[in-house]
Amino acid sequence: MARNDNIIPMNFDSQFYKKLANQKFHQQEYKKAADYYSKVLEMSPQDFETKVIYSECLVHLGLGNKAEHLFYESIAQGEATEESYFQLSQLNITMNEANKAFLFGMNYVALSEDESYQEELEEMFEVSYHSAEKIEIECQLFAIQLIFQYLFSQGRLPEARDFILSQKTDIQDHRVVRNLLAMCYLYLNEYETAKEMFERLLSEDNTDVHALCHYTLLLYNTNNNEKYERYLKILSKVAPMNDDESFKLGIVLCYLKQYEASQKILQPLYRKGKFLSIQMYNALSYNHYYLGNLEDSKYFWGKLQEISKVDVGHAPWVIDESKAYFDQQVLPLLLNDNSHHRLYGIFLLNQLKGREVLLTQEIWGVLESMNDYEKLYLTYLIQDLKLNKLEFIHKGMLMLYGVESLKNNEELFIVWIDQAEAIIAEKIELTHVRDYVAACVYMYYRNTDIKITKQQVLEWFDISAYRLNKTIDYLVSI
Repeated sequence: MARNDNIIPMNFDSQFYKKLANQKFHQQEYKKAADYYSKVLEMSPQDFETKVIYSECLVHLGLGNKAEHLFYESIAQGEATEESYFQLSQLNITMNEANKAFLFGMNYVALSEDESYQEELEEMFEVSYHSAEKIEIECQLFAIQLIFQYLFSQGRLPEARDFILSQKTDIQDHRVVRNLLAMCYLYLNEYETAKEMFERLLSEDNTDVHALCHYTLLLYNTNNNEKYERYLKILSKVAPMNDDESFKLGIVLCYLKQYEASQKILQPLYRKGKFLSIQMYNALSYNHYYLGNLEDSKYFWGKLQEISKVDVGHAPWVIDESKAYFDQQVLPLLLNDNSHHRLYGIFLLNQLKGREVLLTQEIWGVLESMNDYEKLYLTYLIQDLKLNKLEFIHKGMLMLYGVESLKNNEELFIVWIDQAEAIIAEKIELTHVRDYVAACVYMYYRNTDIKITKQQVLEWFDISAYRLNKTIDYLVSI
């Protein structure tokens, strides 16, 4: 086809989408404008002007929380912090959220020293206070908690921790902020640091619901059973003073597998539209599942996946299926007297969804009691080491596992491991794993009552008849 030099190529860059967005905004077509502004920000995430007008579109569409998150993100990244607090104040004035508008506005004032805006806020909301220092601290704590929770609810734990650690020392030492940071260390599995912080918090105030909840969870995670049971009894008697404390208690009780108690606390909060986050949906999904309501569990898991920007792990029913499979199929292999069966057991364990939940202290004890060769295979899987011989065996098992008709044939996997070790002993090139696996499968089925054709093997492993025949001849010779 001849090239037409008269055609002017369209450049779909951020300026192109910004122009379309501005047109739609002025026409009050806010949905289309928002879609275009979103594209602009994908291409130019630092475009603060676009972020401002995009947030206005979102407010017009009733998506005020999403609009706020645009500026939480800027503050969390340390970008346009002063301007972001101003925009958060303006947004909340528009949304008639007087308390938030004032508190965000005062954060802006503290950074900008804009006394005229402070006077405007005080007059608008008829606010009076005795201590300017006290109100400044209250405003900072308010903003820090919201932005921390925004990061934490998305599973961005290192960023949440770093955000706290970027605050001034006197703010970091406030018990509200110390509670947030200690919680972050707990979920980052930095147990010693978290333990020290929680014990200090509880020594200062043993009725601190947040510290009590998370310290109990820490005891549970570190298998400090005697102390855990004592603190669980304390938690069962806690009467939350507000919705925030109720939410914290409900989430932690779910983690502690106290599903009925957790549900009684969280369900009323959900009905009120409070705390609709990854944590809430995760807990409600688990609670419903273990209370026998599978459909409700699936519904809340779906809600969780809709809002999550990170890997949320596996659904409770998936983990339950993995646990049943582990108990019936994998654990007997790990406990087998034969080394090849144990290798196969380690391989199957590595395929399980949610396997981290199954790796209890007892199971780690079983793995640590294995011989050096099996431990080396475990290290290869966990640390991604380059071990040619074990990689040859492992890749072969992966190929067998990838064929639906073969993946549950335990005897075939053991035959492959035997055959693979015989091939390794010949000290030959190990690159053509697929050829060896295909030949091994064909030879295995020749000695069983189930007959398969070479054509079937060729289709399973996508190799040529020439390579299959050549490799069969080689295996027969060793």
